[in-house]
Amino acid sequence: MTLPPLEPQRSAGIPWWVGAVLAALASLLCLWPFRLYGFDALDEGTQLAQIARVVSGDRPYLDFETGYTPGYFAFASELLEAGEGSLVVLRTFGVLWQALLSGLLWALICRWRGPGVASGATAIYVAFFLPVSLRGGAPFNVPYPGWWTAGAALAAQALVAEAPPVGRRRVSVFLVVGLLAGVAFSLKPNVGLLLLAASLLAALPGWSQVSSFDRVVAGLVRVAAVCGAGAMVGAGAGPTYAPALLLPFLAAVWSAAPQEQGGGRARGDVAGLVIGFVGVVLPWFVPLIGLLGSGAVLRNVLLLDGGVVDAYLLEFPWPEPATWLVAFGLGLTRLDGFARRVHWTAWVAFGLLVGVVALQTGPRPAVENLLLWAGPLVLLDTLVGRGVAWPGRRERAAAIFFAVLSWQLFPRPDLIHVSMGALSLLLVAGPWASERLREWVVTVDPGGAFRWLGAGCLGMILLLALVRMAPTMGPRLTEESRRLQLGPNAPIELLGSRAESLVWLEDLRLEVEARALPGEAIFTFPDVAVLGFLTGRPQPFHHLYFVPGRPDARGEARTISRLHEVMPALVVECPPHAPAFAEAPDYFQALGEAIERAYSPVATSGGCRLRVPRSR
Repeated sequence: MTLPPLEPQRSAGIPWWVGAVLAALASLLCLWPFRLYGFDALDEGTQLAQIARVVSGDRPYLDFETGYTPGYFAFASELLEAGEGSLVVLRTFGVLWQALLSGLLWALICRWRGPGVASGATAIYVAFFLPVSLRGGAPFNVPYPGWWTAGAALAAQALVAEAPPVGRRRVSVFLVVGLLAGVAFSLKPNVGLLLLAASLLAALPGWSQVSSFDRVVAGLVRVAAVCGAGAMVGAGAGPTYAPALLLPFLAAVWSAAPQEQGGGRARGDVAGLVIGFVGVVLPWFVPLIGLLGSGAVLRNVLLLDGGVVDAYLLEFPWPEPATWLVAFGLGLTRLDGFARRVHWTAWVAFGLLVGVVALQTGPRPAVENLLLWAGPLVLLDTLVGRGVAWPGRRERAAAIFFAVLSWQLFPRPDLIHVSMGALSLLLVAGPWASERLREWVVTVDPGGAFRWLGAGCLGMILLLALVRMAPTMGPRLTEESRRLQLGPNAPIELLGSRAESLVWLEDLRLEVEARALPGEAIFTFPDVAVLGFLTGRPQPFHHLYFVPGRPDARGEARTISRLHEVMPALVVECPPHAPAFAEAPDYFQALGEAIERAYSPVATSGGCRLRVPRSR
């Protein structure tokens, strides 16, 4: 059955920008209570220590090892300096940025499918993709560059999807997209490169079948895309990466064939992307190569030596029962004969059952697995379920774009990285869900109540969003919180009943300040670089954290030499706080022996051993 195109539902008398502002304000109200709540001593703490090094005048790569780019440090250090060394400005920017992105998401989906779909997608983003832990805090306002590049990805995706078919305006669109990819590359290189690839692949269906040049370039792009994906899978990805990332990607490559009959446009699209990207990247990338050398840039900036994959590779979790249930339900709705024999109320009950199952509590709620597999399910249903004839040109381009962008989950497919791509997912999933609902209603009940059923689904989404947020929002607003003693740079709060999770860090920070005077250097091992930020004590070492393999044997020898040269006033050895660091004491035996020879233990705090030079 071929359905007529669905026109976006316009809000009666309310301009789209008013709805976007209201969506941003609603998101801000939900996120603001967690602006200064909780603290991640490992990830956030290490980043803050590195940003503080830049504020103090140190240079990334030269004075300390990092996996982040100069663009990231330039922006983050400005925020930290604006806060006079406190994380308040960084945290505040994080909350405001998420509210802004929520408003942008609402505006884009409203333009495509109306305010109801836009409101449901925004509610899902805030409630399900911006996780909060009463024990650990709110990762959405941690200065991860992935949060900042999410805005560039969403804007680029929308621009590519809505690019006019021909003319100078199309070239201008791809020039802007190239600029956005360059900005993303300057903050997080893998995302910038994925944006370039995603934009190019999503542009292919707009190229001409008649032009031999367009066909050749499109073929080369598709072959290169498949080879690139194969290389990533061959880098050590487990078997679950194939159905989760590779199959949707191959479906996208298959769908990205030139479809238009007009004149060729490959030259303009490629030129716009390249000029925009190069214009942003070259001014800092070329001087960096001159400073470090091309090999060091490939290893330390682009992280092409494989060390990151070896250190941080996670298995993509297999689908859990709730996820299989959703996939089974989607499959049934593709069987028109079955759908006609089942009353629509059964499907509403099925949706409620899925919601209840997905929201089950526990150490790993099933909803997290469902969110992880939402992208693959939507992409496969969109790109394979109806082939290249469905959805429309705009929706197909957005889906192809997201299929490429999804590779940012490699090699760490955890909820945080899923959330960083959630905006681009929802720009595909919102119109997809609207179309699937309308398709099903017309199939089952041609005289149907699409508007009524759509309103019911929106109500169910909002209810589930409230249920999802209640366990954290309720206690945050009603229970008394306690200000942690983490120093003036980190005015962090936790609920009084949860504060014990960071007592060790409070005690350790006070112990370090008592045993190392301001200006005296400290050395931390393997994953508590945060102490330098919290105490204001310098850490003049090239490596601030020690994951097995990063640093390698040469880096370990360099650290030992620097340790003897600086002779820090205090060495802090802690048990590893994250699985990635678990083998660090065994891997860095030479470093441990050097510390043992030169430093005597004087105290323990928070499970950590504090040492001072034996010469004292």
